[in-house]
Amino acid sequence: MLRRVLVSAALASSLFAADVVLLTLFLNPDAAPGRDAVPLARALLLPYAAAGAAVLLLIVAAWSLLRGATHTPRPPLPGLPWLTPLALVAVTAAAAVFWLNLLSYRYSIPAEVVRAVAASSVALTASALVLLAVQIDAWLFPLRGRAAAAALVVLAAAAAVIVPLALRPARAAAPAPVPLATESIEPARRIVLIGIDGIGPDQVGDGISRGTLPAFAQALRRGAHGPLATLRPTEGPPIWTTILTGRLPRDHGIKSFTTYRLAGSQEVFELLPKGALVAALERTGLVTRSPVTAASRKRRALWEILNAFGIQTGTVRVWGTHPPQDVQGFVLSPYFHLLRHDPARAGEALHPPDLLREVTARGVEAEDVERTMLPQFVDVQAQLPADAATWRRELVERALVPDITYERAGAVLRQAYDPPFFVMCYQGLDAVGHAFTRFARPERFGDVTSVEVRRYGAVVDRYAAYLSDRVAEAAAALRPGEVLLVVSGYGMEPVRLWRRALYGLTGERPVPSGTHAGAPDGFLLAVGDGIKAGAVVSNASVLDVAPTILYLMGLPVARDMEGRVLAEIVEEDFVRAHPVSFIPSYESLAVTAAPAPGTDLPPLPDEVP
Repeated sequence: MLRRVLVSAALASSLFAADVVLLTLFLNPDAAPGRDAVPLARALLLPYAAAGAAVLLLIVAAWSLLRGATHTPRPPLPGLPWLTPLALVAVTAAAAVFWLNLLSYRYSIPAEVVRAVAASSVALTASALVLLAVQIDAWLFPLRGRAAAAALVVLAAAAAVIVPLALRPARAAAPAPVPLATESIEPARRIVLIGIDGIGPDQVGDGISRGTLPAFAQALRRGAHGPLATLRPTEGPPIWTTILTGRLPRDHGIKSFTTYRLAGSQEVFELLPKGALVAALERTGLVTRSPVTAASRKRRALWEILNAFGIQTGTVRVWGTHPPQDVQGFVLSPYFHLLRHDPARAGEALHPPDLLREVTARGVEAEDVERTMLPQFVDVQAQLPADAATWRRELVERALVPDITYERAGAVLRQAYDPPFFVMCYQGLDAVGHAFTRFARPERFGDVTSVEVRRYGAVVDRYAAYLSDRVAEAAAALRPGEVLLVVSGYGMEPVRLWRRALYGLTGERPVPSGTHAGAPDGFLLAVGDGIKAGAVVSNASVLDVAPTILYLMGLPVARDMEGRVLAEIVEEDFVRAHPVSFIPSYESLAVTAAPAPGTDLPPLPDEVP
């Protein structure tokens, strides 16, 4: 009997493992099953089959103890009495993982693959329903013959693998871009783009109504604003690459914080299945991760487009810009704050390196920030018996120090180059939101003490106010012909109870209390010359930012960009003087290619969704 249970568990778990491998191939359309067969088997198929078999055996043991029996009466397959219920568990789990990844990565994989994953999800669900019907029939009518049921079990189990395998489409070749000649032009408007990760329209509206964001209130009266729909996965690199290319992750190629390699393979896998506990494979060394680099991007970004027209650009701390490209203007990568103390490597984060010494000198230290600024955010009079150093790290080292460093470094570069297009991102509010939301919204968590609320309850609001003051300063410094755009790619919301429990089970410390995994809307604010005061944006998304910037600067919008020009934020006089124009694509521009990916990069601190 034990042997038959082991065989049933092994077969059922192999179904799940095979579906994980197939899903990996769906998520990586360029992967070749033949070339990567051995790494896929070693890193995914065998581990998931073994782990799945162990889980299924535990289910059998628990059920046997509960029911006092080792098999069901008259099973559909007498030689494998446990195959039907265990296959039901395995196929149901596979269907759940397929649906989860379809939801999570529908913008990251080609449209034909999305359709194939959707069809596979339906097929797996149908297989699970057939197995469920057979199992229910066995429970309700234990004396009935099982000839037809046995055939259904075999067919449903086989279909759970064969149908997804058959549905995987061949990768279609991309059409050749249309050649494009350019000439130098004077931009119609100069653009200052400030990114603030982790603030949404609800937080802005609530802060204005409570009077904690007076600078934002003033800016909203002067300009246009509204929510920005975001994308999944709601992570910094794919979102900001979408903002600055006008393309979905399936096109621009940056789909997460990292790429993956399987043990024994040099091939890069852009995605591995979400919900399949890939972190456990990392801990065993079967999977390794590397941060995405500038070379991961497959589509032209705004700085490349603008450079082609002779327009200088400046980018500071933009996701997906390391190592910096050779551009007209400058690039300061998001690794600068991690590399600036290493003289041998600091130059890797800045192009051109002419002002490296001046930029490095503008960096701030955690000790100075804590001494001078901590009381601005934390009630230091409220002492806790064991005030963990974690909160100092989250507020000072991960939020304030990097934000201030890039702000000061960016000011040096912008003053030196004065580019018509300048973008800089603040990521501190995102880090603060992950760590301090539980103190700002204690009613959603229930395990927060009054002393903790007093000490940390205002951190999120005060950090948002700190950034709103930076926005007000930028708006006040606008010159004639300049436009300020403030863009948040996503908002923040409290982590739900089930997700906090999952974080606890995986051993993550500290457990995040704020999240953007549910893709809450981001936020857009536009102020400046030609922007309609009081305009409210509707039905806008992160895809619309790049087309709108091109339009404001007097350039045609590429038809292969997937967003629209937000004409409702622009004054009618500007629209009449600058009608929207289009070209097929910017992908054939003769610009410098991204450099080779860097090596031995330190991990960026924010990889929490």
